[in-house]
Amino acid sequence: MKESEKNSNNTRDIFADILRGFAILLVVWGHCIQENNGATFSSEALFFDDKLYQFIYSFHMPLFALIAGYYAYNSIAKADTINKRIRLLVKRITVYLIPIVFWTLEEYIREAIIKDKYGVDRARGFAVIPDFLYRVLNNHWFLWAMIVCFVFVWIMYCFLKDNVILYACIFVSLFFIPDGMNMHTYKFLLPFYVTAFYYNQFRNNAVAAGGLLSKCKRVYEEKTPVATAITGTVFLALFAMYRKRAFIYVSGYRITKDVWYKQFATDVYRFAIGMAGCLFFICLWSLILKAVKGYRFPVLCMFGRYSLGVYLISGYITILGLRNFTDAFTPNDLRATLIAIPVAFAALGLAYLISLVPLLRKVVGR
Repeated sequence: MKESEKNSNNTRDIFADILRGFAILLVVWGHCIQENNGATFSSEALFFDDKLYQFIYSFHMPLFALIAGYYAYNSIAKADTINKRIRLLVKRITVYLIPIVFWTLEEYIREAIIKDKYGVDRARGFAVIPDFLYRVLNNHWFLWAMIVCFVFVWIMYCFLKDNVILYACIFVSLFFIPDGMNMHTYKFLLPFYVTAFYYNQFRNNAVAAGGLLSKCKRVYEEKTPVATAITGTVFLALFAMYRKRAFIYVSGYRITKDVWYKQFATDVYRFAIGMAGCLFFICLWSLILKAVKGYRFPVLCMFGRYSLGVYLISGYITILGLRNFTDAFTPNDLRATLIAIPVAFAALGLAYLISLVPLLRKVVGR
């Protein structure tokens, strides 16, 4: 969700911005379906059975992870000294940590005022500190996932020389590590992040990639319609099998808490449909850009550049603002879709205005 790399002509890589813009609009859309389809729909988690919601959630966060992982390699590879690498690590962590702490503090203060007003018990005195830290560690899971994923590849690349055996041991261990403290979501996105990271590292090296990666790259670049058709067919075939259990929020990731082979199959399926969906829409947008040469999709790029801010602010709009009016509604995805449009633009406008204030720009990832 941070700024993309520059290309050889010193202009922004608008393809990354477009993909991020497309993904953040899906995030807003999904949140509106979840939060603005009536109180019962939200409180009883009926959205997990909603096919449109399932479609969005089958790939939209993995798409963000792929984009972030791809550009993470560019940043780490340029840091050729230990000092540069440490500065990069600190910079990348603070990009996400500052918004997490700021918006959690805002929530904490607001909720404390409300609870005091209505006489509800809350943490007081020294208990406030661990209570607040616990909230920070559990809030805005996607931003924490980006921190965890970046730190992981940073350590593996900079100090452990991308040890394949160690990688294999770590990925096997993910199936046994407990899912608490949002760990299941981090484990879910890590394979996408790592895949994109190493694709970028080896994409021009046919020897290192064993030839397969270069062939896939050639199909993508020279036969985009074919690649789009293949990935789209695979994605739709996998989506036909999508059920409530496929949500990471529902089934988690650890295989030892359930019938192990069912959980393992779910974890593999989630990765397969997430990757298929991501590749399909990457190919599709590449095809669209080739068809409309010269058009830069400025609105979509704007959403991509401010995607972190839109992600944060849109959640407050849908929950704190609109739910006061939509809790009485009955479920209707068309209405939720129409609601998502002004919510997305309102969040974009607020993110942009906040970014103009020097002291606040970092709280929206700028």
